[in-house]
Amino acid sequence: MNKTLVLGLKLLLITAVAALCLSLTNSLTSPVIEAKRQEELSEAFSKVYPDAETFDEIDRAQKDKLPEEVINCYKAMKGSDNIGYVFEISAPGGYGGNIDFTLGVDKDKNVTGFQALSHQESAGFGSKIEEEFFIDGVKGVSMKDEVKASENGNEDNEIVAISGATYSTNAVVGGINIARDALENLK
Repeated sequence: MNKTLVLGLKLLLITAVAALCLSLTNSLTSPVIEAKRQEELSEAFSKVYPDAETFDEIDRAQKDKLPEEVINCYKAMKGSDNIGYVFEISAPGGYGGNIDFTLGVDKDKNVTGFQALSHQESAGFGSKIEEEFFIDGVKGVSMKDEVKASENGNEDNEIVAISGATYSTNAVVGGINIARDALENLK
């Protein structure tokens, strides 16, 4: 019994030291990771709303009215004028899970830009949401009516569907429509 107690105490000491090391490492790296995330968000905001000079987070009362898929929402500002919004969306329904992206929307409810942030979509199929043809196909889409996907995206409220990536396309369309609904709560 004495031998078992000594082994148990040694194991406890080893796990306590390991936990302390992990905790210390986390406390040292988390600010760096958060700074990197903010830098990536800033870069994405500039891509999805290039005309904006700054991006101001919306107030708490407005934020509470937004759907849970909207991670955050920012006012796109040019000087002291609010020229639109940038949404950070986590759209459910992708082939590999949620698709996180930013979406710029002007005052006329037109998409000013789209930028995928993170996803687990299939290489060569769903990952095409990061390619220029798709990003350019989302720009300019009208959100006045429900946004849809089609083979050629000819209508004002349509994006071009990615062949072989129906789940990915539908998730992005769903996320855009979530932002469309959220716009109504921001008035």
